[in-house]
Amino acid sequence: MPVAPGQVNGVKCTVLRDSGCSSVIVKRGLVASTVPRVGTQQVCLADGSTRRVPTAVVFIDCPYYKGSVKAALLDEPLYDVILGNIKGVKCPGFRANESLNSQEAATVETRAASKRESKMFKTPKVADLGLSEERLKVLQQKDPTLEQAKKIAEVGDKVHTDKASKSWFSYQRGVLVRYFNLQKLTMGIS
Repeated sequence: MPVAPGQVNGVKCTVLRDSGCSSVIVKRGLVASTVPRVGTQQVCLADGSTRRVPTAVVFIDCPYYKGSVKAALLDEPLYDVILGNIKGVKCPGFRANESLNSQEAATVETRAASKRESKMFKTPKVADLGLSEERLKVLQQKDPTLEQAKKIAEVGDKVHTDKASKSWFSYQRGVLVRYFNLQKLTMGIS
């Protein structure tokens, strides 16, 4: 897993770069009580349960991201910081071994290295439809345009769209979900 040392508001911590997450989660104990809370956010956990938790604006400094961001505060997350797909975040594994206290050196940078460094993880834009899971299930069941996808999900077929990619449909807690896989890189759920 892409884990690196980092800092939250100047406090040392461990950062997990989670490409399956869509927000930022910070251990509540790392954020001083003097830092104002800016509201609450509903967080969906890996087991499917949801929680409403407070949020605060924190400054994160790690190999994947540097800047201020609104973060959900959890009492006991798996890592001190879980950094999801937010604007400006770098790909998992990108320069993850670089020290926070690195010093500048006079080196030559190749064009290829320069291009690699400038690549940022492209965060898909997902509209919040404001639908509950139950309402989404009902709408999917009534939608006739999803019949082919439902059949694929029931059979479990994987459709090869070209030599290097495939897609498939599956049900997660009764909701029809589409997966897309490009070679060894999973692009995510849509």
